[in-house]
Amino acid sequence: MNPYLRKLIALQDTEKNIADLHKKVSEIPFKTGELEAGAGRAKAAYEEKAALTKELANRRRALEGEVDLARTKLSRLKEQLMAVKTNKEYTAMLTEIKTAETRIRDDEDKILDLMEEMESGEEEMKLAETEMRRGRAEIDEEIRRMNESIPALESELEKLRGDKASFEAGVEVELLAQYRKIADARKGIALAEAKDELCSACHVRIRPQMYADLLLTETIMFCDSCSRILFVRDE
Repeated sequence: MNPYLRKLIALQDTEKNIADLHKKVSEIPFKTGELEAGAGRAKAAYEEKAALTKELANRRRALEGEVDLARTKLSRLKEQLMAVKTNKEYTAMLTEIKTAETRIRDDEDKILDLMEEMESGEEEMKLAETEMRRGRAEIDEEIRRMNESIPALESELEKLRGDKASFEAGVEVELLAQYRKIADARKGIALAEAKDELCSACHVRIRPQMYADLLLTETIMFCDSCSRILFVRDE
């Protein structure tokens, strides 16, 4: 293989590794933000359950207060019933007592319904709290791990940049300029492996004579279809 071509292959591999590492480092703040957003949603779900539980408790206390007042009123009505002097007053008093008793039963039924709803809500709130705390711990650990990986990633990037400069220095200026021109036009991929008489980048068949020359000579050749520099990988 042409020694310059060998360096270009190493250069392209190195630039790909640099791009991958740079992407990994640049994505850390975004991923951190996504994790924090997830923690925020879990917290909001817990707070919603907690607020509902509190609201149900307030409604229960209000109804219990109304029932206590109604019982006091009912007790007073029953005492007054003994003092009425006419059938009309007696009938009216009985109607009022019956209305009060019905109201008390209705409110007590509502209290029982609220108690059942509260029991279910408290279970959901506990589950939401457990999920929130578990998720928060996992998120904190993941954020810590990502932040701690940054120095090692940046150190590896620095080493790869040094390797890149070394490979560039070992390639003829004109050939390096061709490599850069093709890479800029082909999304960073200037070289393509020739395998089974096909260009691995564009998948177009290579002319038989060109493929034979690739196998036997060190001449720099370009794909007739995508213009990338062709190479045959060493066994």
